[in-house]
Parts: sequence; C-alpha cells; structure tokens
Amino acid sequence: MSGICVETPAVEVTEDLIDNLVSLGGYTHPLFNPTPEERAAGARVPLPGQGVLLLAGGLVERSGVLDKAIALLELKSVVFHSMVRAGMSLRVRITAGPARSTRSGKTIQEFDWAVLDGKGALVANATAVMLMSEPVTER
Repeated sequence: MSGICVETPAVEVTEDLIDNLVSLGGYTHPLFNPTPEERAAGARVPLPGQGVLLLAGGLVERSGVLDKAIALLELKSVVFHSMVRAGMSLRVRITAGPARSTRSGKTIQEFDWAVLDGKGALVANATAVMLMSEPVTER
C-alpha cells in the first residue's frame, strides 16, 4: 500500500441540496418523504447514502489525486456510519492503496475514501477501485 493520504476541502450540505437530490432521484421511502404534518413538527430529510457517495466522488475528483484516472471500476465495502443532514459539512480523506498493472500497461489501484463530517467523525467509508494511466505513489 502506498499510503499517500490527502484530505479534501469541505462541502456544505443544505436542505435545498437534499430536497433536490431526493426529488430528482425519485426516492419514495417515508424517511425521505415526511408528511406535511411531520415536516411541521420539525422532521428533516437526511441525505440519502447515494447522495453522500455522489458528493464524496466530486470532492475526490476536485482533490487532484485522481488526475491520472481513466475510470471508476468499482465501489466496494461501502459502509454508512451515521446520517447526514442539512447544516453538516463533508470532506473526504483519500488514502491511495495497492496498485497492480494490467496487460495493456495501465494500472488498477484502490483508494480508501473516509467521508468525515465537520467535527472529523466518520460518516461513511468506501473502497474505490480505479483504472489509472499510472499509479498514485506520491503527492
């Protein structure tokens, strides 16, 4: 494992962002669709797990760590540790992992994504398997 570790800047999760993702994604589960009475009583919709991964992926791309990436091949070992709600911020600690060469001379490399909230608590983690033009070995 190369162990290169980079932390992204944070992104703020807003109620509008959550509402738009839930609406556009067509989420139907009651957790994401409180009744008007529940909303009036203060119920707030959490960010769906897929939304957490979407934001994490964008943060990782902007970090520059994946500048030599060709494609995301797989997300594996995804674990959600806590709900994300409006008013929270998220950032990602990216750790470059093992890499292996392909027959065509490209690289398949794993990256650990630790999604953290504004207090540094782990919200989710995943392993991203990337096809790279060359491995990430230093930064």
